[in-house]
Amino acid sequence: MFFDGDPNRKGICDAGGGHQSQGFIFVLPHDVPGNSTAQTAWRFCQKCFVMFFDGFDGKGSCAGRGGHQSQGFMFVLPHIEDDVFTFDSGPITSNLPLGGSAHLVVNRTGTFTFSTHAHDSGFDNIDYSLAAVLMSPQGMAYSFARQGGVEGTSAGLPFGTPRRDDDVTTPGTNADITTNFEKLRGAVLIGRLSGTDALVNGITQLIEQALADAAKQLGTAAATAVLKLV
Repeated sequence: MFFDGDPNRKGICDAGGGHQSQGFIFVLPHDVPGNSTAQTAWRFCQKCFVMFFDGFDGKGSCAGRGGHQSQGFMFVLPHIEDDVFTFDSGPITSNLPLGGSAHLVVNRTGTFTFSTHAHDSGFDNIDYSLAAVLMSPQGMAYSFARQGGVEGTSAGLPFGTPRRDDDVTTPGTNADITTNFEKLRGAVLIGRLSGTDALVNGITQLIEQALADAAKQLGTAAATAVLKLV
């Protein structure tokens, strides 16, 4: 990849002469934090006009002779982590002033972390049940559940501060994830939230509703198998 923003200068190409562009015009983020799927320290070389990794002491081999010389922005290159999949439910609502979300990270090794968030925006305290289902395009499903409680305005009267948020992360390991890891490409995470008392039957119903929603979103008839992980 090279910088093509100067009509009179195309850098120095390894094949001789200046670079010749073809295909898409790329746009890359810069000067923002990196993470596990976005690598920083990519720079523009002012000699050959290509992008190079500037995270090592050595600066590679530049077509303009010697090592690359960085200039300008610190680019961040997003990439796909083949050994880790992440899934988000997005906002989960209920029929009460109660909302939440679910987040799941699974690793090819079979380890996973299931994180949930619940928030009470009303007056009363609420006991809640949150269920989530991860379903693959082939119909393989994994279920997750969390039961907890959050406080409303009443818990803070007259001068206290209610505990409106409940955030929990649950780690785990299951060999079935390793066996079916590649099948999880394109899977969806569906969450359901209820403000009823934390009953086992309530969780079961929420999981069944999430399974139906996941099957509908994936365009499949139903789950072929369901494995409870949390």
